[in-house]
This record gives sequence, structure tokens and C-alpha cells, in this order.
Amino acid sequence: MEQDELSESELLTEILMPEVSSGLEDFAAAVTIAPIRLTHIPSGISAVGEGQGNQVANKQRALELLREELVRVRFADEYGKTGLHWAAEKNQLETARMLLDAGADIEAVTAWGATPLDWAATMGSVDVGELLLARGASGYTLIIAAGLGKLDDVKAIVASAADLSAHRRRSAPDAPNDDWPADSAHIQGDVLSDALYAAARNGHTSVVEYLLDHGASVDAKGIFGATALHWAAINGHRSTVELLVSRGASLSIRDVRFNSTPEGWAIEGAQTEIAEFLRNN
Repeated sequence: MEQDELSESELLTEILMPEVSSGLEDFAAAVTIAPIRLTHIPSGISAVGEGQGNQVANKQRALELLREELVRVRFADEYGKTGLHWAAEKNQLETARMLLDAGADIEAVTAWGATPLDWAATMGSVDVGELLLARGASGYTLIIAAGLGKLDDVKAIVASAADLSAHRRRSAPDAPNDDWPADSAHIQGDVLSDALYAAARNGHTSVVEYLLDHGASVDAKGIFGATALHWAAINGHRSTVELLVSRGASLSIRDVRFNSTPEGWAIEGAQTEIAEFLRNN
């Protein structure tokens, strides 16, 4: 079948999720349920050259279809995740731009209270995070700046705000639960240390260093009661791991969900070199 003969559902699948079977018929599923496998739409595609004209035309048609079906653009799965949340999770810049252009809700909230911007910062999706901010997403806090690695903004916020309570994480509960223990930085109201966890999780070593220098606790706990070192280890951020260890991070502390050490998390994340480093320190 030629690209310009694709059905509407196949076209959206082809443009938004090239790795997903074209057998998907439900538009909502095509836009939001399956986008865990969203594939980056190359920016700067030229209409010049064999086959590329069809790509451009199909991309434009996909955008038109999304605009025509606004209710489906804003469709959310059982956890409140929209297509824009999925694009934020996977840092799919062109897909996020297409969804926003089609009317996706930039302030949509998941079941646990996260907007696409919150989720981009949590997952370290810098490109989509920058796009969402440029499009006017609200809720830019120290936690978001740290998670996106925006060192200058982190410095400015810390320098200007004696009281950081307004920067408290909004995508987490006010009281402890199974995910956020009572001694986690967020529940304790320790925004500076919660920002440390956010930065370390995504490997923003310079931000981690700055926050430690300004009073953040090296062993502060984030979600699941895991420390910055747990998260840096499982995500493969070697320089962040080395910094945290050099600053006295506990190698034996265990999270509350899996009862595992940072080394155990490194092993779980298949980060063998980091696991060995932690084992030998």
C-alpha cells in the first residue's frame, strides 16, 4: 500500500507510532494508549526528494486529523496519562509539538497529579520540557528546574527564595503513602533535598553539586524511599554517582519499596560498572 493510500487510523499510527502495527483501529488507542512506543518524527523533513513529499503530506494530514478529533487528542488512559504525557515521558519532541498544535491539554493531570511538564521533569525529558515551558506550561518550580538540569534557574530560585515552600512538588501527596514514606524529603517539606533527588535521578551532576553545597541532604529520600544515589545508580549516571559517594552518600541505605541498596538498584538497572564501583567503595 502506498503511503498516500493509508486509512486515517493507519496514517496516524504510521506518523505517530511507526513501530506499532497498522492494525490499530481505535484512534484514541493510536494517539494515547500505545504511545509508549512513540518514535521520534525527524525535524526538518524536506519535501524535496523521492518519498519525502509523502512523509510531509502525511504528517500534515495527521495534524489535521488530530485537530478534527480534539476529544481524542485529549483522551487519557486509566491513569490519566494523555498522549502528551507519553510524549513527555519518552522525550518525543516532534510528537509533543504535533499534539500541542492539535489542541492537547498542556495542563492535563494524571491520577497522581502530574502535568506533562511535571512528568517531563521527572523523566529527564529536557527537549519536551523546554517545549512545554515555551508553550506556557504552568508550575515551573525548583523541582522542575532541577529535574530538567537548568542550573542557572536553580541558582536563581535558591538565591531569591528564603522560603521554598511554594516550590514543593505538586505531583506527590501531602501525606505519606506506600510510595512516599514519612521521612522522604517531599513529605518532610525539605524542598532543597527533594530537588537534589530530582536532579540526581536524571544525572544533572552540576545541579546536584550546587544543591549539596547549599544545604541539601545527600541521603534525602525520594519516591519509594530511595535516595539520590539509588536513582542515579539505576539510571546509569556515573558522574553523579561518583559525586554523591565522594560527598558521603550511604552505600548501605535501603529503599522502602524493594528493600535494596544503591548497588542493588544498579544491578537491577543493568549498570554493571556502577554496581562494581559501589561494591568497591
